[in-house]
Amino acid sequence: MTTYIKRLMKGITAVLVLLVLAACGQSTQNDADQAADSPADDQTTESVAEGELQDVELTLDWYPNANHVPIYTALKHGYFEEAGLNVTLKMPAEADDPIRLVGANQTDIAVSYPGVLMKARAEDIPVKAFGSLVQRRLDAIMYKEESGIQSPKDLEGKKIGYASDSISEEIIYSMVEEDGGDASKVEMIDVGYDLMPALSTDNVDALISAYMNHEYLLLEDEGYNMGHFEFQDYGIPENQELIFIASDQTIDERSDVLTKFMTALQKGYETAVENPDEAIETLFENEENEYALDKDIEIQSWKEFLIEYMSADGEFGTIDPAQYEEYAKWIYERGAIDSELTGEDLTAPAL
Repeated sequence: MTTYIKRLMKGITAVLVLLVLAACGQSTQNDADQAADSPADDQTTESVAEGELQDVELTLDWYPNANHVPIYTALKHGYFEEAGLNVTLKMPAEADDPIRLVGANQTDIAVSYPGVLMKARAEDIPVKAFGSLVQRRLDAIMYKEESGIQSPKDLEGKKIGYASDSISEEIIYSMVEEDGGDASKVEMIDVGYDLMPALSTDNVDALISAYMNHEYLLLEDEGYNMGHFEFQDYGIPENQELIFIASDQTIDERSDVLTKFMTALQKGYETAVENPDEAIETLFENEENEYALDKDIEIQSWKEFLIEYMSADGEFGTIDPAQYEEYAKWIYERGAIDSELTGEDLTAPAL
């Protein structure tokens, strides 16, 4: 599962085009809104007050997997409806769909990643994080034990597979330097989505952009003796992994909906923690045929990683603007983005 998408910058360019088109459409809609009479407005307000569900479209980051257990649990148990929301899910047709669609107001909410958000915001795309799904990093530097790698310094002279992302490159270089190595001696190999095959066939010596609760577990299951080291142990600021994003317009106009969404999702998480086996069954009821899941791996992912990682900051769903600002500052200082961003630029906590 790739953390940072290969076609990110192409997607960000597409967002900018869509924003122009959306602005034109908004102008026409504003004229229509001004022509509407007040009784119709009163009727709309009254219908919502009487309990009519508000439609919310959520675009996932990837196919259904254990990372999405709280979402499917909340849907199954009716927690969104209890909050007054009619939540529908949309699978991304392309890897850049979540950031692209949210930025152009073509979906209400999407699951994304802090690094993707920061790159987009640095390009003036009007999106922010309002809640978290996974509060601790899932990716790490992973390698086969037989490679002799024991610390980042040992990556000198090695090939590192990654998913075409400048932030991943800077993380590798910084960790090697922090460990007293020479980053210029590291060879970065863009393997796209083929992270596991690249390592298993020895086309690369180590991976970044792969998940501990997915690729790492699958490689172990295939019989490889795996090792890894964590980013934060070598000077990389901590940050969350999976987040919920919305456009500035949605945040300004529907903040109550976002709060209801996160509150319902908290209940989904709590129920899934209390009944983990049932939660995994719920996930498999929504499995996409195109992306078959390994049940044992998903169970291990949920029980050994995600239950803890989703509330690592104390409470499921919360975000800390100061943490985002610190990580964005690090990315900027490493040259991976061109604009310095604040926590306010990047976040609008719903909880």
